Formats: sequence, C-alpha cells, structure tokens
Amino acid sequence: MQIQSLYALLPLLVGLMGQTGAVPIYTLIKREVPQEKSHASVLTAVQTVLQQDNPLGIVDPVFGLLGNAAAAAGAGQVINTDCLQQATADQAFTNAKAANDVAGMTAALTYRALERNTGQVGLASVLCTETPVNPEIAAITQHQDPASADAAATNKAITLALAQQIAAVGGDPMDALKSGTFAPGDVNDPTGKGNSCDEDDCIFTQNLLVEDATEEEINAAVAGIASTGAGASTDTAAGADTTDSGATSAGCPAVVDDSTSGNSTSTDTATGDGTAADTSDSTGASTNTNPAAGIDVGQCTDFSITFAGGLDNRAVDEFTFQPTDLTNFNHGSALNPSIITQFMCDTFVNACANSATTRDVCKTVAADLDAQLASGALQRDQGFADAWLDGLEAAFGIQSTGTGTGNGAAAAATGAADDTTDDTTDDAEDGTGATANTATATASADTGAETAAAAGDAASAATATSVADDTTAASGDNLQTFSEALNGVAATPVINIGDDRPFQVKTDTFVNSGAAFQRSCDQQFNGCANAANSGSGDASVAECSAQKERCSAAIPQA
Repeated sequence: MQIQSLYALLPLLVGLMGQTGAVPIYTLIKREVPQEKSHASVLTAVQTVLQQDNPLGIVDPVFGLLGNAAAAAGAGQVINTDCLQQATADQAFTNAKAANDVAGMTAALTYRALERNTGQVGLASVLCTETPVNPEIAAITQHQDPASADAAATNKAITLALAQQIAAVGGDPMDALKSGTFAPGDVNDPTGKGNSCDEDDCIFTQNLLVEDATEEEINAAVAGIASTGAGASTDTAAGADTTDSGATSAGCPAVVDDSTSGNSTSTDTATGDGTAADTSDSTGASTNTNPAAGIDVGQCTDFSITFAGGLDNRAVDEFTFQPTDLTNFNHGSALNPSIITQFMCDTFVNACANSATTRDVCKTVAADLDAQLASGALQRDQGFADAWLDGLEAAFGIQSTGTGTGNGAAAAATGAADDTTDDTTDDAEDGTGATANTATATASADTGAETAAAAGDAASAATATSVADDTTAASGDNLQTFSEALNGVAATPVINIGDDRPFQVKTDTFVNSGAAFQRSCDQQFNGCANAANSGSGDASVAECSAQKERCSAAIPQA
C-alpha cells in the first residue's frame, strides 16, 4: 500500500505531537496511510504503554507502520527503520510485562503483527533481522500485503504464532485475529491504495477484516501451552503477587500430558516402596518425596534451564537460555537468563500447582543469581543454568526430573557422523551447530555441563590456526599456553589487563584466573565442535570434547 503525500507533513506533525499531549499523531491527519486508522485501538493501547518508559524516544507507534522515509521522522534513536515496528513493540511489551499488564502485552504483540505499508499493492515489506529483547516479540513478524506472493499462508502462520504468544502471557489467543488485514487489492492499481478505509477501527466496524485462521486452527495452535489461560484475571495472568490458588485458574489441567503424567507415576512408585532405584528417573523421583514446607511444583517437575545454540531458529552459534520443559514452561529463548527465571517463577503460581510459596522461594533463588550476574560471580553461560538448577533443588528440597543439559536444543539432527554415538537424551540435537549438549553426549555428564559458555564462538577451519572467534579477542600478552588446535581453532587468548578484574577473555573479564582459562577452553570447544558439525573440520565433536578436557587439565594453578 502506498504512502500518500503525508511524507512532507511528518516533521510538522511530529512537532504538533509534542504540543498536543497524548493525542495519537494519526488523529491529527485528515488523510493518511489506510492501515493506521484501521487498527487505531491497537496503536492507541501501544502508545499508552510505550510512553511509560520510552528510552529510545519513539514518537508514536504509527511510524513503525510507515515506509522508511516517513518512519524516520518519528523513530527517535532507532537507526534501522525496518526494525522500528519491532523496537516499538519490544519496548511496549517490556513496559507491560514489568507492570503485569496482560492487556498491554497483548496489544504490543498484536501491533508487532500488523501489516507495514509498502509502496505498491502486492509488495511485501522488509523483515527486521535484529533480535529484540523479548523472545515473545521475536516469535512474530508483520503481516504482509494480502496481494503479495504466498500472503495467505504467510499471514496465517503469523496469526497462529501470535495466538501462541498471547496465550503464553495469559491473554485470549482469539485476539490474534485482530491483527489481520484487508482483502487483496488490485496489483495494477496505480494509486497503490488497495483495499483500505480511513476511520478509527474501520477494519472492524466496517467488517473489512479478513481473518487468517479459524477458531479451530487457533485452538489447535495453542493446545498445551502453559499459561494462565484466557479466562484468568489480569493480575494472576501476568504473574502478579497474588496468593489466590483457586481451582478456577485455567493453566494447570490443560498442560498435563502423557509425558508429565509418567513422571508423576514414577514418583508414586518410588514413594510407595521406598526403593531408590539405580536409574536417574527413579532417583530423581525418590527425592521428590521430601519437599520443603509449602513447596508444590505440581506437574512442573523439570524446572531446569537449557543453555544452547540454535534455539528458536537462531544461528547455531548464538547461545541462549530456555526452559527445558516447554510443555509446562512454554517460553521462547532469551539472551538474558533473568527473563527465563522470572517467567518460570511466575509459572509456579500461575499454573503448575498454583503455589505462591513455590513462586516466592523461586524468586529468592532468582534474585540471588541476578546479584551474582551483576557482581560478575556468574556469567551468562552454562554456569548460570547449573546454578539455577542447584539453587532450586536445594531450596525446594526436590530434585528436578531433568538437568537442562540435554536436548532443549534447537532442531533435528542432520546426520553428523558422530551423532550415532550420542546418548539417547540428545535425540533432538542440532547437527548443524555445536552446543554444550553435544559435549554431554560424547563425554561424561559431569564434565559436559561445563562446556557451553559464551555465545558466538564459532570459528572456521578454513584458517590454518585461528583463535575461536578471534575478531573479538583481547589484545596483549596471551597467558593461555594450551597449544592444541583441532579443526584449526585455538584456545581463546587470556590477557592480564590489570584492574579489579584483571583477566580478560574476548570481552569478558574475571577476578579469578581459573575461571578465565576455563572460559578460554570452553570457547575453543564451541568453535571446534561447530566446525565438526558443519563439515568444515576433520576432527569429530567427540575429539573436540576430549581436547577440551585436556585444555581444562592444563589450566595453571592460581
């Protein structure tokens, strides 16, 4: 759809915006791009939430739906105008999430899915390639012009993805249908207007909305998503500090499936005969019989976090955090583990066993880990995931039925030669990129949990001997003397830079030299294993893992 002569007026309108308080900018215009007024209620809701905290100075959500030239006038500090819509939605969602505002989160998600205008009927808009802060926003892209290629299938997929995210935050997934657009226009229309309307919410009031999916398709898409459900109150749905655990909460019964029921059965068996079997499953179950006072995790018996590359279709060398149990803790991956821990703690009261005590104990553990992140005692790597699991198990008096070092990974294996030796717990390993999970499968469980540290450590075997992602390595005298370099990837340099945190590995600094050397070895493993799985190296992942053990053994004693 074409941008009208509005372009020349936008600087003036931005100035008027500052003089008219909270009046949405699109209400100041007699004639503008049709999409803006058609979904006016969504934009108004997003503007309200956005302005609660707007560090980027985005003028109004309307600009995110315009072409680049027009969008720049209201983009604030957002440089990439192709990502203005996403940045607007991301900040609004952050604000709403902090306020436990389900309606605000739903509006932000819906706004992210609205069609962005282009210069002609049938022309698809450019997708943003940047990663937002919130994985819920990352899961959604904008609708495309209904006359563009494959628009029906594309827009249906967007609507279903939106429904899943709305359900996950406790909203009504049927609201996803409101993100739809008009019927396809004539691609030969010289005006570029297409099918449109110019009154507030006219796509709804004039029945011009083309729904992308049926109610049945949306119900199928959100089946099993662990959330408070559409019928829950706003406060409870958003994870507010409530203690009401009434039976009307909608999240718990819907997410119980055969796999979680199986865990419950094994627990009952273990408590019935008092026998601690030799298998990991029954051992974990037997410890579940002695929870701390007031602790009840319900069916959410695997409360571990997976740290891996390639989650949610990210790059295989982009390591992020995600709940291991995506049935009961349905959340996308995040670079910031605190996003995941906050969500999981809230889920203990919103779903699971609706236990406020469990939620509160969980938040105590999460706050401690956040403090360790801030002080540098923990990093955003496998060590955080391990500390989370250890902390919850100790605080709950319950052993998790999963460790988080397994397969929360990202995609099906593509048949790397060494995959045939993997443990059965790694069936879902992504064979196109290395993660700490591969190390777990080819080495011992005790050492495997330590191998996934620091994202972005892929290295090419094309160079004779390259440092793991050496473009960001620190400069100075290298203290790392480990000289092996399978698949052409050397251990990352460890540099003494002085100061309070003297040891630097790439951009990370450490107080303790041992932690720095361990990070160096971990990064070498990731680069080596990535090369193995991509086919660009001769050494297997198992050989990379063995090299990592030798590197760790060679760490100088402090």
